[in-house]
Amino acid sequence: MTKIRKGDMMKIFFEIDEIDADISPTSVALGTFDGLHIGHIEVLRAMKQSAADKGLKSFVYTFSNHPREILTPDNVPSKIMDIDEKVQIFTRIDVDYLALIKFDENQILYEPEDFIKEVLINTLNMKHLTVGYDYRFGKKAGGDVDILIALSEKYGYTFEIVEPIMKNDMRISSTLIRELLQDGRIDEANYYLGRSHFIKGTVVRGKGVGHTIGFPTANLRIKENISTIKPGVYITETVWLGKTYPSVTNVGFNPTFEQTGIHLETYIIGIDQKMYDEVIEVHFLKRLRDELKFDSIDALVIAMNGDLVKTKAHFGL
Repeated sequence: MTKIRKGDMMKIFFEIDEIDADISPTSVALGTFDGLHIGHIEVLRAMKQSAADKGLKSFVYTFSNHPREILTPDNVPSKIMDIDEKVQIFTRIDVDYLALIKFDENQILYEPEDFIKEVLINTLNMKHLTVGYDYRFGKKAGGDVDILIALSEKYGYTFEIVEPIMKNDMRISSTLIRELLQDGRIDEANYYLGRSHFIKGTVVRGKGVGHTIGFPTANLRIKENISTIKPGVYITETVWLGKTYPSVTNVGFNPTFEQTGIHLETYIIGIDQKMYDEVIEVHFLKRLRDELKFDSIDALVIAMNGDLVKTKAHFGL
């Protein structure tokens, strides 16, 4: 038995067989939706508009893992966001239903028409479909928008194909967002995301070094296979207990202290208390500099004070 969770107004399914047998007629959006950038948001906007126009429930059908984990296991792109972060954005968009189905060997076996009939029509009670122009589905990715269009009359659904979103002669895609984040081009990534890139997680105990040098930090361990921005120091905002605080954040390996593994440490301006086991969101606004290895603690503190001055200036503090 899988879990079914409810957001503020959204019901979430993790297995196909948990979807309500008597579900109301739906307007469905299909996609991987990694990063939920402005191209994805346009697909969702069109789907929600059709739901409103036709008196349907809005339904997003996507996967909890990336399909390429099964299709091309040796070449899997890192995720831009994890499931909880994705659910958070879908909740803000106010979707009625969200299916986060694990993509596995069973998904590969669906012939395109069988997927339309068995999943979209019989299970989701779909009456309208919205997809991006390059959406592929079914066995050997044999299904495309042409098949969706060709079978629409047979199965009694209407459809909308959303064309690519272009900005500055760039086609917006998850691949583009990953490249920008990994290059440290956070301003551009945020522009194409339509929001600030953020990492959400639980505060863990660090080594306490920040506290001893006057910069107590909240430490998050970067989650496995989540696309991270380029190591370095960033101006950020940190959300904790519903409030937003200015902060300066280091992402990297702490070479001065020879730590192992990539970490995220954020110094929150105006907060001087332990936050262990609390959930926070760190929103990245501007890149300040590369992560450096300093010859002394004094040199590190001087650099951190410089980062803090620039961060306060950014926020007008």
